[in-house]
Amino acid sequence: MPSTLVPNTSDHKPTVLIVDDEAAPRAALTQILRQDFHILTAENAHAALAILNDHGVDLVTLDMKLPDRSGSDLLHDIKHSHAETEVIMVTAYGSLQSAMDCIRHGAAGFLLKPFNASELLAISLQTAQKKLRLDQLRPVLTNSTALWDQEPACTKAWQALVNDYTTMNRAGSFSASQSNETSPLVPLISDLLEAKNRHLLNHGSRVSFYATLVANRLKLSIAEQQSLALGALVHDLDLISIADSHVLSLESDQQRHRPDLGARMGRAMGLPADAVQIIALHHERWDGMGYPFGLREDVTPLLARITGIAQVLDDLTAEQPERPSLPINEALQQIEQQAGTAFDPTLTELFCRTMREQPPQQ
Repeated sequence: MPSTLVPNTSDHKPTVLIVDDEAAPRAALTQILRQDFHILTAENAHAALAILNDHGVDLVTLDMKLPDRSGSDLLHDIKHSHAETEVIMVTAYGSLQSAMDCIRHGAAGFLLKPFNASELLAISLQTAQKKLRLDQLRPVLTNSTALWDQEPACTKAWQALVNDYTTMNRAGSFSASQSNETSPLVPLISDLLEAKNRHLLNHGSRVSFYATLVANRLKLSIAEQQSLALGALVHDLDLISIADSHVLSLESDQQRHRPDLGARMGRAMGLPADAVQIIALHHERWDGMGYPFGLREDVTPLLARITGIAQVLDDLTAEQPERPSLPINEALQQIEQQAGTAFDPTLTELFCRTMREQPPQQ
């Protein structure tokens, strides 16, 4: 099978657009970034959008306060019209809440003025490298339909992609997004989910976080915790095969999920057996009314049961295009009402107690 990823052997510099209404910060940012980036600048949101429409921009450094509109509003427009452009927020008026809001709406990072030059350069280079990886993977998701084909084509396609991705990382063409993960597949999985739709990565990351909190309470073995974290991260793997326009609606439309397809893809890429079970079985229910097999009670493996509750919590509390999110307490009450039907009653009690002590990520 031909290579699915093409190494970046050119000396092409990424392009950064610096958006700030004050001359001094624009000059400072230009001085820090000019060696590694082509520089464009804008004094307001109107000028920034005009430049984005006329030029290929890889990265935007965006001030939160602009004369014609807020930086957060401009961030929303950028991610709507130029979704593949990465954005780093830079502001003197930052708060934890504003940082969380910007990250949730697609910003790659958040820096406070006066910024540290080394930190700014590091996060800018890291973000540009991420964009390079995602730009390499997006055509693969569009064109390499063998990744979700029947065997043996599926396994061959995944082995080629994993090998190409690993080789490119070792060659230094781009850096992996994580370097100390429990599985060498995690950087590829994370990049694939984000290349498809950043909401898939955010959803998987939050579900993995919630599941890991419960695993700690249960004192699961290190191996079980690692499989749970990985399986929960990639539990919606089948959605990378769906047309872009349908991904968000399918996240909340469980009956159109294909856990069998996700499990086949997981096996093909070499995920551990416990992680593949999570992908295959996290839609089963305690009362046997789930799918794809209608398993009852503890016939469904524990790790899949944990993930099943965690993904419902995130569906209820995360922002959705078609409905508002629920406060954490209301979401947990809904989950508790389904103890003994959808969910393992003992596990539900432990899960909800754990979440009340450690509120979900935003």
